[in-house]
Amino acid sequence: TLGDLGILPVLNRKALLALGEKTYLNHDFINQPTLSYYSSGTTGVPLKHFYSEREILINYATFLFRHPMFENFSLSKLLSRKPFVVLGMPGVRHVFEKDFFYKTYPSTQSSDLDNQDLRADIYTSIRNAAPAFLIGYGSLIAKLAEWIIEDGVNLPIFAVRTTSEPISIVERELIGRITDTPVINMLSGNGIGYIGFECPTNQGYFHINSETVVMEIVGEDDPMAERSEGELIITSFAYTLNPVVRYAHNDMGQILNYTCGCGRTLPLIKFHGRRGYEIVLPSGRKIKMIYLYSVALMRDAGLGRLAKQFQIIQNRIDNLLLLIVPRQKISDLDEIKIRLAITELFGGEKINIEIKCVDVIPDGRGHKPSFFIPLSEFKERN
Repeated sequence: TLGDLGILPVLNRKALLALGEKTYLNHDFINQPTLSYYSSGTTGVPLKHFYSEREILINYATFLFRHPMFENFSLSKLLSRKPFVVLGMPGVRHVFEKDFFYKTYPSTQSSDLDNQDLRADIYTSIRNAAPAFLIGYGSLIAKLAEWIIEDGVNLPIFAVRTTSEPISIVERELIGRITDTPVINMLSGNGIGYIGFECPTNQGYFHINSETVVMEIVGEDDPMAERSEGELIITSFAYTLNPVVRYAHNDMGQILNYTCGCGRTLPLIKFHGRRGYEIVLPSGRKIKMIYLYSVALMRDAGLGRLAKQFQIIQNRIDNLLLLIVPRQKISDLDEIKIRLAITELFGGEKINIEIKCVDVIPDGRGHKPSFFIPLSEFKERN
């Protein structure tokens, strides 16, 4: 029974990597096409996954379009053409690229969007795919939205889905100005599929696809003790060739035992972000990166106005390095505002803040933008 799941060990990526081929079932009996691919490796441990064509079509495609955004939209009309315009290399490409991508821009970085010719090509693709479904890394979509507004163009975008990285409140509002619909934000995982979708009326709260997913929350100190708040542990019934049982998803959250105000009865969680995506203060206290990003840098310091792209690196317990690809000259007053906005979150603890202007910020693991490198990752890389 599902109640017996708790007697099984929690698996992480390194454990799955050590198990190797033992995690795959013999698929010789499957009388249908199978496919495999490696995860992006953003956590540093890329994994190989096997799927049957039938399972991936049922579990991947179905739950992508479960989002309330599509409730009053004809999917047959949408999928009778190629509506997707894609920035970056999101996982959705493994299923939809051949049949439904009008055009993809896989190697585009945030700074590339300053090129007028590239933007013109993207605008043309969106018009030709009309009404277009725009998908891409959160930072790229936000940057494109900023340029769409500045260029004064009106584009036929009927839906926007951000992937791979969180977006701030400011960026969400910016994207909202180029489309009349809510930004689609979904929680997913390689080998698991779509875990759930963000409620359109309650940001930060996700409805779980309970038909195919069992979710547990475990505490950091005792991985076998269920807690109300902790790491997300996923068991997926979506794919049989590569079963996933009690997998540590590397994300943090909280299961809520009440029905969402939107009226949907699917299980509800509050999503807290990626495990370890925190600034560690000298006292040991931790500050969630999303707060620093959304509140301090984007809202209070106005870094979105100043920077084409930026990245925060904690390279010591008492030091933060802020790399900025400047949109304009960063003045002394701008630097003061940035430092004050950051240190206000630290409650008087002393952390040095280095600010450097650079020409380019390289992509992180898996060729994805990385706006934060935590201390643990920096030590691992160096």
